[in-house]
Amino acid sequence: MTASNTTEKLQKHIQALEVRLEDARAQLVSLQEKATAYRLMIENIPDMIWIMSAEKLELHYLSPSAEQMLGYSVEETLKKPFSEIITPESYEYVVRYFKEETRRVMEDKTAAVQKAHKLEIEYIRKDGTTLWVEITARPIFDEKGNLDQIIGVSRDISSRIDAQRALEKSEEKYRTLFEDSRDTIYITAKTGEFIDINPAGEALFGYSRDEIVGLNILDLYDDPKEREQFIQEIEAKGYVRDYSLRFRKKDGNSIDCLITSTLWKGKDDTIYGYQGIMRDITLQKRFKEHLQHVQKMEAIGTLAGGIAHNFNNLLMAIQGNTSLVLMKTPPEDPNYKKLKTIERHIQYGSDLSNQLLGFARGGEYQVKSMNLNPMIRMTAKMFSSTRKEITCHTRLEPEIWSVEVDSGQLEQVLMNLFINACQAMSDKGEIYIQTENIVLSEFQLAAFQAKPGDYVKISVTDTGIGMDEDTRQKIFEPFFTTKKQGEGTGLGLSSVYGIIKHHGGYITVYSEKGRGSTFNIYLPASPKTPVPEKELTGTLRKGSEIILVVDDEKIVAETGQIMLEELGYTVLTAESGQAAVDTYNQNKHQIQLVILDMIMPAMSGRETFEALKTINPDINVLLSSGYSINGQATELLNQGCKGFIQKPFNLIELSKKVREVIDESQ
Repeated sequence: MTASNTTEKLQKHIQALEVRLEDARAQLVSLQEKATAYRLMIENIPDMIWIMSAEKLELHYLSPSAEQMLGYSVEETLKKPFSEIITPESYEYVVRYFKEETRRVMEDKTAAVQKAHKLEIEYIRKDGTTLWVEITARPIFDEKGNLDQIIGVSRDISSRIDAQRALEKSEEKYRTLFEDSRDTIYITAKTGEFIDINPAGEALFGYSRDEIVGLNILDLYDDPKEREQFIQEIEAKGYVRDYSLRFRKKDGNSIDCLITSTLWKGKDDTIYGYQGIMRDITLQKRFKEHLQHVQKMEAIGTLAGGIAHNFNNLLMAIQGNTSLVLMKTPPEDPNYKKLKTIERHIQYGSDLSNQLLGFARGGEYQVKSMNLNPMIRMTAKMFSSTRKEITCHTRLEPEIWSVEVDSGQLEQVLMNLFINACQAMSDKGEIYIQTENIVLSEFQLAAFQAKPGDYVKISVTDTGIGMDEDTRQKIFEPFFTTKKQGEGTGLGLSSVYGIIKHHGGYITVYSEKGRGSTFNIYLPASPKTPVPEKELTGTLRKGSEIILVVDDEKIVAETGQIMLEELGYTVLTAESGQAAVDTYNQNKHQIQLVILDMIMPAMSGRETFEALKTINPDINVLLSSGYSINGQATELLNQGCKGFIQKPFNLIELSKKVREVIDESQ
C-alpha cells in the first residue's frame, strides 16, 4: 500500500470522526438542554421528588421543594433516617406496605414495573408540625433484575385532608343531630317511598328502620286524600311549615303530627322528593281539646248552677203555697193526697236541681257519712228517665254500711259508669246495680295499696259489647278512648278512677268481648252514723216576732211572707239589698230576724249582710238560697250568719229553722 493511499484513508476516517463528534456535540447540547429543563422543572414544581433504597428505605435524592415542604434543607433531610421525618404510624404503614409489595414484585416484575403505588402518609416538619402527603411511587430494578430503588413524588394534600376532616366532622355532627333528634327527620321519594328516617321516626310509627325504608308514606296516612293536598301545597310554595296531618301507627292507633318540610332537589332543580321534620302533637292536641272541654264544662256548670237556683226559686213558690194549703187541709179531704203528691214531686224536683248544683260545684268535695242506697236509687232513676231504652235494676243490701263520701262526686262516678254502659249497648240493654258489705284482707288489697278492713262494694254490670284485654288495661288512662274522633275525650273513666282513689277506695273491671262489663267499686266503710236526710213531716213551731224577708224574686218574698204570717210572725219584705238596709235601719229595734237571699242583683247577699252588720253587729241573719251551702254561704256563716236554709223549703222546715235562730240568740 502506497503512502498516498494510507493518507487518504486516514483523512476519510478523520472526517467521519468529525461528523460523529459533531453529532455527539449536538446530542450533548440537546441532553444539556433537556437536563436543564428537567432540573428547572424539578426545582420549581411544588411536589417533592425523591429516590430511596428499596431495602433500607434510605433517601438518596430529594428535589429542592423538600425544603419548602419539610422545613429542612435537602442536605439536612438526606442525613436523617426516613423514620424521623414521618410519624410512627406512617412509618409502620410504609414498612408494612413495601414489604408486602416487595414480595409481589419478586413474583411478577413486569406487573410491578407498570404499577404505580399510591399511599397517604404524614410527614413531620422541622417545626414539629405534621403534613399530610400523597405518595406516588414506582420500583427501579438493577441490571440483574433485582429491586434496587423506589422513585416517587410526594404531593401536599393537607388542605384536602383538612377539608375532608371538616366534612367528616360536619357529617358526624349532622348525623348525631339526625340520630339523636327527638323529632322525626325523614326523606321520601317524590312517589312517597321512605328513603331515610331517624330513630325518632321508628318510635313514632312503631316500625323498624328496615320496615319503614321503602314503605310508601301514603300507607301511613289516616286519610289518603290529605296526601294530594299536601303535595299541592309544598310544590306550590317549595315548603310547608307546621302543616297538620294525621297518621296511623303500625298498631293502628292514630297520631296527630305537625310537619315542616321542603322539596328535595337536584342541581338542575329536578324534584327528587321531600324532606323535613315531623313532631308528634297528639298529647298537646288532646290537652287543648281537654282545655276546651273544661272551659265548656265550666260554662255549662255556671249555666247549670243558675238554672238550678232559678228552678229552686220556682219550686219555693210552689212548695210554700202547697204547704199553706196542706196546713188547712185535713187528711180525710180528697185533695190532701193530691197535695202530698205535689209536695213529693217538688222534692224530686229539688233533688234534680241539687244534682245540677253538684255538677256546677265541680271538684269541690263535701264529705259526709251516708247510706249509699238512696243516692244510688235516685241516680239510677234519673238516668232511666233520660234513657228510656235502658232498664236499670237495683239489688241493694238493706243493712249497708255507711261510707264517708261527697255525694255529688259519687253521683258523677255512677253517671259516668251508666253512660259508659249505655254507649256499649247499641239500641237497648240492661244495667244491674248492686251493693254489699265486704271485708277485705291485706292480701286481697296488696295490689291496690289500700288498707284492709270493712268495705262497701258497688257493682255496675251492663249487657254491652264488652272489651278485649288490651282495651280493659287502658280504660282508666287519661285520653284513652275507643270512640271516634270528636265523640269522646277519654276522660270519663279516668275521672271515675281519680274520684274513687281520692275517697280511699279502688275500682276494678271485668269484661269479655261480647259478654258485657262489670265495674266493681270498693269504698272504705265508716263507723260514723249516716247524716239523716231532712224530714218533711213534724210539728209546726210558731212565734210572734218581727221578721224581715229579703228576696229579689217578688213571688218568693210574698210566699215567704204568707208562710211566716201563718206561723204567727209579723213580716216586712224587701226586694233588694238597699231596700233591706233602709227597712232594717228604720226598724232595727223591732226586727228579730232577717231572712236574706244570697243571690241578688246590684247589691249581693254578701254586701247586704256586711251593711246590716255595720248597723247591728249582733244581727240575726238566716241565709236562704237556691244554691247549696258552699262557697259564699259557708264564708258568711263563718262571719256571723246564724243559719242557712236551702230553697225550696216547706212550712215545717221554715218553722224549725226560724225558731232555732231566734231562740239561740236569746
